[in-house]
Amino acid sequence: MFALDQGGGREGDRGGWRPLYRRCGNGTGIPARHRTPLLLAGRQAAPVQALLTSAGMVATVVGEEVGQASSIKMLRSVVIKGMEALMAECVLAARRAGVEEAVLASLQISDPGIDWTTRAAYNLERMGAHGKRRAAEMQEVAATLRDLGLPDRMASAAVDWQREIGELKLGLLNGTLEARADMILERLADRARHAEGPTE
Repeated sequence: MFALDQGGGREGDRGGWRPLYRRCGNGTGIPARHRTPLLLAGRQAAPVQALLTSAGMVATVVGEEVGQASSIKMLRSVVIKGMEALMAECVLAARRAGVEEAVLASLQISDPGIDWTTRAAYNLERMGAHGKRRAAEMQEVAATLRDLGLPDRMASAAVDWQREIGELKLGLLNGTLEARADMILERLADRARHAEGPTE
């Protein structure tokens, strides 16, 4: 939410819809800082856009209704963070089964517009570093879907995977996709053993 003055106040909302880091071809990122794109909504969003633009920021007005900018960010996350969870489930299972190369090759044939190995490695790194926060965000997404009168099945399922990997406290995962997957699988196995307790 934003207010332009201290009188009656002019309300609106804004949503950030891209990472704070711009991804490079090698999977690393450079800080976008104040150039991170912002979405603005509300009847007084245009003056705010002008103010932010004059400061070198990137802002786009998406509508006059308060909540539209936040809705775009929330509903986009169904795919972005949901895809991360899907990729984690797929790749971790494929790695454990010893068929990850074949699975990724099949995905590459089905949709050659995506570098599936690079995407999967990036997704695992994001979940390892920010899974707990992303889980909280997806809980808000699920609530948004319910408010719209729609089921929140996919969003709620994504919460579980984001939280589970985030709680492993892996930090920034480096190395190949296989190395990242192995680290997560090892920590998941350790957690399962601890949950079972000591064996006699």
